[in-house]
Amino acid sequence: MECDRKKILSKNIGNKIYELRKANKLSREKFAEICNLSSQHIYYMEKGEFLPGCLTIIDICNNFHITPTELLIDNLDIDLNIFEESIKKDFSKLSNENKRFLQCLIQSTITLLLDKKDN
Repeated sequence: MECDRKKILSKNIGNKIYELRKANKLSREKFAEICNLSSQHIYYMEKGEFLPGCLTIIDICNNFHITPTELLIDNLDIDLNIFEESIKKDFSKLSNENKRFLQCLIQSTITLLLDKKDN
């Protein structure tokens, strides 16, 4: 069971690293150079055959100005019910004008994310 979990983690994080490298239009060699790793190391991470350590994750995040959560989000157990309740509570405290503004902001964000997903 633990071995399966590690494989899933490795694959998910590897996919995120691959997406990050491609989004920055970098070769595997250039990405490796920026992160002070070998291109072979990057290859194995992207293929999900190697789980990056904390220092590697920190270096990637620092070099590409992203948060660790962005690399790990697919692997985190987030209790969305608790989050939703917190949002509802805070939302109820807003003025109607701020509620409308926030609704527009949320809808625009959702539209952008859906458009990004389709591309």
